Amino acid sequence: MPILNAQAQTTLETTTLRCELDETGRVKALIDRSSGINYVPDVNVGYLIRLKMTNQQELTPQRMQRKGNQILLYFANGLKLELRVNVQPAYLSFQVLRCSDTRQINTLLWGPLNTSIRDTIGEVVGVVRNANFAIGIQALNAKTIGGKQQGEDGTTASSAGITGSTATSEIHGSSLQAFCLNAALPRQVDVLHMKANTVPPIPNYTIEGSAIALFGVPNNQALQTIGTISQKEKLPYQTIDSQWIRTSPKRNRPYLITNFSEANFDELLDLTRRLGFYSIYHEGPFNTWGHFELEKSLFPNGRTGMKRSVEKASAAGIKVGVHTLTNFISTNDTFVSPTPSSGLLATNTSIISEAVSAETKEIPIADLALFDFKSTLNCVQIGTELIRYQEISKEGVPRLLNCQRGALGTVAQAFPRGAKIKRLADHGYKTLFPDWQLQEKMIQNLANFFNETGVSHLDFDGHEGALYTGYGDYGTNYWVDQFMKKVDHQVFNGSSIMNHYYWHHNSYINWGEPWYASFRESQADHRFRLQPFFERNYMPNMLGWFLVTPTTTVEDVEWMMSVSAGYNAGFALVLRYEALKKNPNIDSIIATIARWEEAKQQGIFNPTQRALLKNTKNDFHLTHAAPGNWQLQHYDKFRFEHQAKSLQPGEPQQSVFTFNNKQSTQPMHLYLHADGKEGNIVNPALEIDGFFEIKLPITLQSGEALLWDGSDTIKYFNAKSVFVRNLNIGKSLPLLKPGQHQIVVSAEHINGEHTLLKGVVRLKGIVEKIQH
Repeated sequence: MPILNAQAQTTLETTTLRCELDETGRVKALIDRSSGINYVPDVNVGYLIRLKMTNQQELTPQRMQRKGNQILLYFANGLKLELRVNVQPAYLSFQVLRCSDTRQINTLLWGPLNTSIRDTIGEVVGVVRNANFAIGIQALNAKTIGGKQQGEDGTTASSAGITGSTATSEIHGSSLQAFCLNAALPRQVDVLHMKANTVPPIPNYTIEGSAIALFGVPNNQALQTIGTISQKEKLPYQTIDSQWIRTSPKRNRPYLITNFSEANFDELLDLTRRLGFYSIYHEGPFNTWGHFELEKSLFPNGRTGMKRSVEKASAAGIKVGVHTLTNFISTNDTFVSPTPSSGLLATNTSIISEAVSAETKEIPIADLALFDFKSTLNCVQIGTELIRYQEISKEGVPRLLNCQRGALGTVAQAFPRGAKIKRLADHGYKTLFPDWQLQEKMIQNLANFFNETGVSHLDFDGHEGALYTGYGDYGTNYWVDQFMKKVDHQVFNGSSIMNHYYWHHNSYINWGEPWYASFRESQADHRFRLQPFFERNYMPNMLGWFLVTPTTTVEDVEWMMSVSAGYNAGFALVLRYEALKKNPNIDSIIATIARWEEAKQQGIFNPTQRALLKNTKNDFHLTHAAPGNWQLQHYDKFRFEHQAKSLQPGEPQQSVFTFNNKQSTQPMHLYLHADGKEGNIVNPALEIDGFFEIKLPITLQSGEALLWDGSDTIKYFNAKSVFVRNLNIGKSLPLLKPGQHQIVVSAEHINGEHTLLKGVVRLKGIVEKIQH
């Protein structure tokens, strides 16, 4: 075959980047045109594109030629790719125009584009950067998946529990990569925990059209360049008040999660306004998932009632949101009962090997291997009947045993030998999933709800459910992409997962749940470990969900708000109607949140103050003395631990600690906590400054705590920080003068290995005056 305009090397240039490809399609240079630095390492030179074949062999180009705005790449097996190159001032784009034989190709592999940059790796957004320069790629459509392909189902690799491998740290520095799975081919692959799933081809799908953009710019221009690419290449482009969400000062606003209804909506809308939040989000409005019918007890007027609520909120400049689990189908939905859809997702299919009546409790199947696993529902489908079974016999003819016929509200029927039987995919929440065709209806159903009601806020919780289809990250991209296209207004959104293409649709990620421990401790490590992840991926800082109960204290809420101000982070406040009515401190809690949120939005804190506010061991109190004048009260905290010791006979089992009051005479606040996996502390006792003694008549089980504000009453909390009762002590803690003080800690018994009595003395520290 003649080679037209063959060149030993191809050079492509933007205003700030020179990209050089050699004669075999290797990326030999990525040069900062200002400094002349080539960021491609001397070893591990990367490629523009490679191929992974259906036999799992990976092919690199044997030669390359450029012809105008096209690049031709020649591989073994007679394969040829034609790419279109578009040179823009800020970036380069590459798109697959034609492939000589897509049937041989399992996956298109973009990259790796290797660099020597190692300072900051934006694993999701696909940007690596140092102090001076940034290099990045952007997938230009939903089927081009940013990242390293991890599984044959098309999922991406992840590290440290955080999904993202569009940019990865490597020995030589870093690499950038993407891929496009050939979903036009039938496959049998493992999908999540389900082995050997049969995944049919997607009709009219092709790897042709897969595309990426490549850029290299000064570090401080990287985000702006992504915005330029998004607009020019018609990628999703979320805005707030006409400004791109990634640069908007409102990008990380907090929102309220609650259980509003038509009856109490006005009251909860007023709460949202008092808090200064932008959205009121319903934690569970739907009776069914699939057709998304509202709970009649909450919305007796159905979608009309929801629409009226949205209109009231809109008049106040507040959004309304709803919660669902992306593609999870509840078993009470009409996709399931009484006549199940043929589009319920199956992991595999077989046939029944004998005719069965409607009463038969054992169903013979031809192929045991594809059905031999347990799941939550253990459900199969034959025609329009769903059947649940207990187990599978492995002797003689394989049979589903102890079958519940006509399960989930369907009708038991007789079936002839050879009838098709499907093993349905399910989830631990006792839900089913749609196949690729049924999900189109489900997406439309959800979009119809949003269009009919005007709801404009949604978390794609359970977003990973879209992986069940077997099309990997393309499945999750496709769901959101199609939903957003079908809704006639912008939808502010978060998700339970994050990937490269979805980054453009996404408004925020708000991970960290309040159900597992105390207000301050539930998933704390996870919440704060995520903050650098958000920052290196140009995402708004968010702290997760915090639950206000009838016993939540103002001090805990002020701690949350101070950390939020330190990170300039948003959060979700879960405040249900019951807690609103029963928490005696609710007005103070609302005022505290609103005050801190105002201060955060005004940006009153300097970098030194923000660093202190980020420290979760610190406490603060903020007051707004007058317009433009704020006061930040610091607290000094002294921590101590007491545990059982091996002592000489007669030596008291006690621990002695000293601490200083650096300010004027004041009451002390004391927190005591029984720490350890198991065990208890019987009758803890305190002695302060050699004259004040008290034995607390209580046995603290592991995880339980006491909070003493200095009065004659101590609050007792269980292991999940739920208030249990007050302990009336009959005397108050002594006032502490300036200077050194002593506290002696003991207990009648400490039971359990590694059980500790931990304590914190809290005193008022300095007061900073802030003018802004």
